[in-house]
Amino acid sequence: MSGADTKYLRAAVVLMEERNFSRAARKLSLGQSALSKQMAALRELLGYELFVRSGRTMVPTPAGEIYAAEARLALEHAERAVRLSRAAVQTLGTTLHIGKSPYTDPFLITNLLSLRLPYFPHLKVELTSKFAVELMHDLLEGSLDAAFLTGVPETARISAVSVAKQRFFAVMLEQDDLAWSREITAEQLANRSCILFDRHVQPYLYDSVMERVRPASAPGNSIHQITTAEEASQLVSRGLGIAIITQAGAWRIAREGLTIRPILVDGLSLETRLACRADNESRELSEFIRGFVRQLKPQTATNQLQLGLAG
Repeated sequence: MSGADTKYLRAAVVLMEERNFSRAARKLSLGQSALSKQMAALRELLGYELFVRSGRTMVPTPAGEIYAAEARLALEHAERAVRLSRAAVQTLGTTLHIGKSPYTDPFLITNLLSLRLPYFPHLKVELTSKFAVELMHDLLEGSLDAAFLTGVPETARISAVSVAKQRFFAVMLEQDDLAWSREITAEQLANRSCILFDRHVQPYLYDSVMERVRPASAPGNSIHQITTAEEASQLVSRGLGIAIITQAGAWRIAREGLTIRPILVDGLSLETRLACRADNESRELSEFIRGFVRQLKPQTATNQLQLGLAG
């Protein structure tokens, strides 16, 4: 038995507060005999009295006052130790801040959020959705740990692994002449008004489409610029042109009255890479990216790029 045993500390503190055995016993959820035994054991352990009886009142001795005051501090520290250690268990690990863009395939996000790492069971993921240029900026300046980058040129400051590649699709009215084609060519789109994502949304991707497809190059046609696939759906429904958008976006807005066809143009595709800063040495992030790629491989073919990871 130790004098630091919290049940004896607590008994002394409560008895000091209540100055009465019956009230102290009720507060401690004990019977009076149990509390009497605890105080007797404490007295035997210490070798001196902490309280003396005066009628129904228990009066602390000078030693009892000092003991009760120190016991109160000891209990507060013990409670604080439990509270802080419990909080540490509950929040153990790291929160990874992952960025995605409107082009990110929902299939990738589903796999990302379902990933569990055995060595980091409390690892948390917070998602941020921004346009590709903003994601690259946040990744390089450190506010994001990793990001799904689409249509962004490679740079030595970024390590990345390819996780998906999408074709572009044309979204059109069901009665459109091109709806009879199984695939749409650049020559077919060059003669039509087209709907594209605005250049500020994805500069590299916009330039790639304009260079390879040259939409609306025939006289009398125009280009309508959008920021979301849903906007494209509205414009196509009004007969203002054919939308050139990603596969994920095309499937999202396909509905009655609209149809989609793959665009067959050499070099025109959308690669998604899961990227981190090349100098990031976080073990949690390294394991997370490796685990994500391992989980993804049986479900889809991936072409891995150079990825410098710690651990």
